[in-house]
Amino acid sequence: MLLAGFILLCPRIATAEASGVVDTAESRIIGYWQRGDGEAIIEVRRHADGYHGVIVTSERRPETVGIVVFRELRYDAETGSWHGRAYSIKRKREVPIDILVPKLDELELTAHILVFKKRVDFRRIPDTEATGIALADR
Repeated sequence: MLLAGFILLCPRIATAEASGVVDTAESRIIGYWQRGDGEAIIEVRRHADGYHGVIVTSERRPETVGIVVFRELRYDAETGSWHGRAYSIKRKREVPIDILVPKLDELELTAHILVFKKRVDFRRIPDTEATGIALADR
């Protein structure tokens, strides 16, 4: 009876385990992300000092490929969000950021610039789609 109640209350866990995909903070942020069609694709990966995001392809600005744009991302379990720094290519400086990943295919980045905040939304590019794109070595 208790186990049945647990499964009813936690269907996402049961579904995730049955499909072989474990929904964790890490599995939600790792992967390829893009702001919009034609924009750069950023790959988020784990590194020794946290998670980083690197531009792996850009049709509009190929000279930006290889630039680390998200640095030192760390997950805060209390807030359910990631914190780190983003490099602004346009301004040539880093700013503090917070990232939420409310769904497996959505990433909401909030940049803190002085007293202002700017929110930018990204969508996940499936790995199968990314393999068909010429990606830079990372």
